[in-house]
Amino acid sequence: MFNAHSQYNVRRFNPERIVNSLITGLVIGLLSAITAISFAALVFPGALLEYRLFGIGFLLMGNLVLGATVAVLSSYSGSIAVNQDGPSAILALVVAGILSSMAASATPAQQFFTIMFMVLATTLTTSLVFIILGYFKLGGLARFLPFPVMGGFLAGTGWLLVIGAFGVMTDSPVNLDLMQPSQLVRWLPGLIFAVSLLLVLTRYNHYLVLPGMFFGAIGLFYLVLWISAIPVDQMSTQGWLLGPFPSGGLWQFPLALPNLSHVNWNLILANSGIAAPVLFVSIISVLLNASGIELIVKQDLDLNKELLVAGVGNFFNGLVGGVAGFHTISFTGLNHRLSGGSRLTGLVAALFCGITVFFGAAILTLVPKLVLGGILMFLGLSFIVEWLFQAWFKLPKAEFLVTLLIVAVIAVRGFLEGVVIGILVTVILFVVNYSRIDVVKHMLTGRNFHSRVTRGRRQRLVLEELGESILILQLQGYIFFGTANNLLRRVRERIQQPVSTQVRFVLLDFRQVTGIDSTALRAFMKLLQLAQEKGFLMVLTELHDVIRDRLLREGMLNEATFLQVFNDLDHGLEWCENQLLRDANVTGGDLNLREQLVELLPLSAQVDNLLNYLHLKEVGAGEYLIRQGDPSEQVYIIAAGQVTAQLELPDQEPIRLETMSAGRVVGELGFYLGRPRTASVVADEISKIYVLSRTELQEMETADPEAASAVHRLIIHLLAERVVHLMDTVNALQR
Repeated sequence: MFNAHSQYNVRRFNPERIVNSLITGLVIGLLSAITAISFAALVFPGALLEYRLFGIGFLLMGNLVLGATVAVLSSYSGSIAVNQDGPSAILALVVAGILSSMAASATPAQQFFTIMFMVLATTLTTSLVFIILGYFKLGGLARFLPFPVMGGFLAGTGWLLVIGAFGVMTDSPVNLDLMQPSQLVRWLPGLIFAVSLLLVLTRYNHYLVLPGMFFGAIGLFYLVLWISAIPVDQMSTQGWLLGPFPSGGLWQFPLALPNLSHVNWNLILANSGIAAPVLFVSIISVLLNASGIELIVKQDLDLNKELLVAGVGNFFNGLVGGVAGFHTISFTGLNHRLSGGSRLTGLVAALFCGITVFFGAAILTLVPKLVLGGILMFLGLSFIVEWLFQAWFKLPKAEFLVTLLIVAVIAVRGFLEGVVIGILVTVILFVVNYSRIDVVKHMLTGRNFHSRVTRGRRQRLVLEELGESILILQLQGYIFFGTANNLLRRVRERIQQPVSTQVRFVLLDFRQVTGIDSTALRAFMKLLQLAQEKGFLMVLTELHDVIRDRLLREGMLNEATFLQVFNDLDHGLEWCENQLLRDANVTGGDLNLREQLVELLPLSAQVDNLLNYLHLKEVGAGEYLIRQGDPSEQVYIIAAGQVTAQLELPDQEPIRLETMSAGRVVGELGFYLGRPRTASVVADEISKIYVLSRTELQEMETADPEAASAVHRLIIHLLAERVVHLMDTVNALQR
């Protein structure tokens, strides 16, 4: 035990592993700092240039506390969490609405701290929702969200990121003025950079490509300035650079009382509904990302725990002013590949963002806006390519159109409207597609599907002749207006068919029905009216309690003349068969045991010899003839009466396997195979039973081979009948 533990610690604290974790952490920290600066430029636009430095500080500090929390507490040691693009893109819309609603006299401080508090409140609310979902173990609910809706809002998020990127690069809204030469030169290089990133990363997925191209683009920008002899101060004054920023620290506590005094609380309340999609995107994204991480690391994650961890992380993230964040697939996958999933990597990446807050402000002022805009545009284009372009080749066209519709509505009307319309259209498509599913799992007749009552020869002939008058419909799934109307249509078509045998019984089995809606109840009432009009009987079997209660409230079950209800399909079908046999006057009087044996054996002397070897016993009603699990030492032949073979399970009602009357053999399988009894046999009424023991059969085989042969022929004949009956049932179910 000690050696194994020691080996584990050596492997865990291997110097090479530590070095890999440090290097990977620095790379991921740099990437997360770059994206945080880009998101800050998106959420705190050019109108807030004076305070944008604090916005950058908020997001970098958010990455520090969020990343550290998830790195320490996540169920997977290599999880990396940062502020996310989806919430940032939606918050950019909220910010635009707030700024347009504020009075012209509003000071920059009032504008900034109102937006700051909206971001803070949104992150804290997201934290609370994450914790509630995780605490009540509701993480699996997101798996029920339709894929086209997920693809639509992710592609819509990409669209918002692309639009936001234009705003970052030009400090102006997206309109036709962007095609003016003075504006074109500000965003076209960023677009080229974004497309180049997308193409290169599609071909070369190395962790150094993104930071290398980022710093390469910055270097190229300053190389052009140097060749053109353009001063850096001039470019900063003209708005090409991220700075200049006011002097002072990069971060301050956002909830300080002087800051809160600038907040316009009325605008916060008025725009709270617009920020609701942040919650929606965050909930879905954190669970989708967690599921994606499971595939990458080949390890199951506790989704509910990850929600709790993300909730705690976002609580601290909100207190320092960060945008809602959670696990990221790309950085976590990078950590898994390079360091094997080290927690140290996440802590180093988080610490890097913290160091940038306190020591990197001077460097940030020199970052070109077109490079940051290019990063945002790259993220947006990657979303659009993955969830819109590639979806064209993967999704059915109807589902792709839903995705496209969501993106279009998000672009024209807004994020929340797009998601709501997408869900509504998806629900409509689901209803249409589900209504095409046949609610009738099997459509059978009494001719090829029988109850478990073994009938005599004359009774079987009658049921084969009249069996078409029993229509059996085994239903399935949830029955609502679409499927219920299809059921009503099929019954009408069968009733109206010009066949020689008219339907007398319509048997509906509800065993596999999960529920019915109110409109479906109307269809069943119409079916009952059709029964009264055409003169057939409805037989309902295995109604679940909820369905039975609904039918009772509708008064349908009170109609005893044209409706019968049974606990299961077997007993309902038996009742229908008995009605047919009674009307045909073949309810009894079938051949007795001796007459049946004479039909099988050519000489009556053989029958008499056989019966001489059997001893007769009488069994009272409810008395056990065979008990499940007992040794199989006798075989029984029913002389008169009726018995039922049943499967007995703990804490359950016995399940009827077969009901048998005069002339049937009981217990032959266990008797011949030498196995314990697999079912019990109980007498339904006073019955006379012939008993043949194993010892008596051996004596018969020695003393009277012909009589023994007659026993074997009888059993083979009856077994063959059962096999034929079983094959008829199987063939009927396959149609």
